[in-house]
Amino acid sequence: MNPSPTLSLEKAELQKLKDFLGGKPSLTILTHANPDGDAVGSALGLFWALKPLGFKLTLACLDPISPAFQFLAGSGEFQTDFDLESSEGLVFLDCGEKRMTRFEDSKPDLFDPKRTIINLDHHPTNDSFGDINFVLPKASSTAEIVTSLLEALELPLTPEISSALLLGLYTDTGSFQHQNTTPSAYAAAAKLVRAGGNISKIAKHVFFSNEFKKFKLWGKVLNNLHVTEDGAAIVGVYKKDYESVGATRADLNGVVDLINSMPESRYTVMLSEDEKGNVKASLRTRNEDVDVRALAEKFGGGGHVKASGFTIPRGHLQKEVKWKIVQE
Repeated sequence: MNPSPTLSLEKAELQKLKDFLGGKPSLTILTHANPDGDAVGSALGLFWALKPLGFKLTLACLDPISPAFQFLAGSGEFQTDFDLESSEGLVFLDCGEKRMTRFEDSKPDLFDPKRTIINLDHHPTNDSFGDINFVLPKASSTAEIVTSLLEALELPLTPEISSALLLGLYTDTGSFQHQNTTPSAYAAAAKLVRAGGNISKIAKHVFFSNEFKKFKLWGKVLNNLHVTEDGAAIVGVYKKDYESVGATRADLNGVVDLINSMPESRYTVMLSEDEKGNVKASLRTRNEDVDVRALAEKFGGGGHVKASGFTIPRGHLQKEVKWKIVQE
């Protein structure tokens, strides 16, 4: 007999999922653009769990996954586009809002009622937009939800599945240091490690495999950092900054958390130009009285109280210099 799931899943939703999956529908597993470890890990974990059952599966994400996550088995399965008409079901993973995949621009029929939408997420902004929903804001990560779902479906945890889901847990909890590191998160991590999840390999690839070009880019970022009088640590990163050192925007991963570790910082804002002509904002805070999600939502973004972001399409950064006169 399998142990009870780490998280409590609604029985009605679980039954709807079992009924739908019983027909062996073709599925496309989607996650948000600019995918983080939780997005990649939860998608690959679900992919490897369903693949042996004979499902026709597609993994899709608008942006390529970070090189730091490409050590995972199946990472090459991700596509930056997919055939919508051949998908009977769409699985949305780690999407706080349904538009976060950003596929609706090229696929206006993405939410056609003829397709079943399965929605798994842990963001409080998620309005349960799916036909089948597992939205648990108290979960540490979407990977934790997938872990509980696989247990509820009595699907085995293999080393490939476990390492993928463990990546999601590890990264979204900040190496088990953030406030969302709950007892259930630890319990899920323990189950994944017992099933073959390789946490040392995850730590090596995510945190201890930094190339020289990444350090050069971080040097540029830190050199341009500014802290305001009210404790806002702000920095802008131009496309030319990472291109000049042979890096990519993916090499910025981690620097905003480093900046946010400063005791002088109440919250951190990093604005960066991406390769597609957009400006992305990463927001972080460690302070109890600061809600960066509220700030992100003002610009159409979202996320968590302590870590959020937003995107300004078709934009670029322009530095402003301000001066003031202080009379002695």
